[in-house]
Amino acid sequence: MTDNVKVFFTNKGVCDDYVCFHKLEDFLLFLQNNNVKVIEVKSEINEVNEKAAYALYTFINFYKEIKGKCNRYLADYNEELVSQQDGEFRGIAEQFVRMNKDGKCLRAMLVALGYKSAGKDDEYYMSLSKALEIFQTSILIHDDIIDNADMRRGQDTIPTSYKKTYDNPINMNSSFDGKKNNFADSMGICIGDLGFYLANGILLDAYSDDKNFGKLFKYYNDVVIKTCKGEMLDVILPFKEEFFETDADLENKIMEIYRLKTAWYSVIGPYCLGMILGGASSDFIKEMEEILLDAGVAFQIKDDLLGVYGDEKNIGKSTNSDISEYKQTILYSYVMNTEYKDELLKYYGKTLQKEDLEIVKSIFDDSGAKGYALETMQELFNNCVNKIDNLSWLGNEIKAVLEGFIVYLQIRTK
Repeated sequence: MTDNVKVFFTNKGVCDDYVCFHKLEDFLLFLQNNNVKVIEVKSEINEVNEKAAYALYTFINFYKEIKGKCNRYLADYNEELVSQQDGEFRGIAEQFVRMNKDGKCLRAMLVALGYKSAGKDDEYYMSLSKALEIFQTSILIHDDIIDNADMRRGQDTIPTSYKKTYDNPINMNSSFDGKKNNFADSMGICIGDLGFYLANGILLDAYSDDKNFGKLFKYYNDVVIKTCKGEMLDVILPFKEEFFETDADLENKIMEIYRLKTAWYSVIGPYCLGMILGGASSDFIKEMEEILLDAGVAFQIKDDLLGVYGDEKNIGKSTNSDISEYKQTILYSYVMNTEYKDELLKYYGKTLQKEDLEIVKSIFDDSGAKGYALETMQELFNNCVNKIDNLSWLGNEIKAVLEGFIVYLQIRTK
């Protein structure tokens, strides 16, 4: 049974008949851990907008529903994929499905929301959601190789798993460690490649007879190409920045990574693919592309901030990783134009101790980089919400979910 609750944001200790919160982050945690129906929202805290709080509630309800469905579909798919294999290929499939579960399913949720924004109310979108989640798994497998990452979603990456599996050879010689590492990375590349075509197969099986399939598949392919371009730029910039000279157009190039690798891949692509599947007009799709671009860029800025200031238990990776990988972020590019540049470069690209990371944080704070990133992020999120509010063709329920999604992106901790 779902309880009806009234929510009150207040700095008081006790409030009768209401569930009380001091900030939206606490409300988010409550919603994630409880199934409730919010029947009223009040706030006497300036920082908490009642409309935003109710939108967050609407989003979390929708997200939970789609995430549950998506994970059930993926579990069935994973089981079938493994059962169809034998010999070496069964172990390969098991490695893939190990990574293809327990994801956040945000892209699946956006596919569903885009589909529903086109006026549809069935589960025809689910194969598209499943394909995008499998593509997400595949590109993360490759990303882990590029970043030399050991962990993903709280478990060993595929290369790490293979290194551990084949760690005690019968015939040992001096070349073993080098060949083992190459073997493990090669298997990761191959398994990631396999996932891309598994995703294509799902789309073909589900939608090849659909009148919109040509448009859908072309758009999907364009999103994949944009993602690949963003990834390549994300590889090129740190290398050139560390070993050559600072790019005069560095912040704009970083923003291009944010647009290609995060906005299109994580936000615009999923939502607009859902719209295409639902038969939405090209004009509406174009309008949503422009609106969601702001949300996608702000999404990545939030990731950059969490990558340095977040809790490692929540974000699932070391808060040293962006710095040790010489990751190009809005924080880094801002400092490069300040008097703190040389101080930051003493630490950037190196594995840091805890006290070193605190120094880097103080550099970002004192230089104004953190403040600049927060201000830029907030402006982009606000622009997005204002544009959604002004859409005359989009239903109020969809608007509320979208605006709640924006609130969620702002306050998330992972």
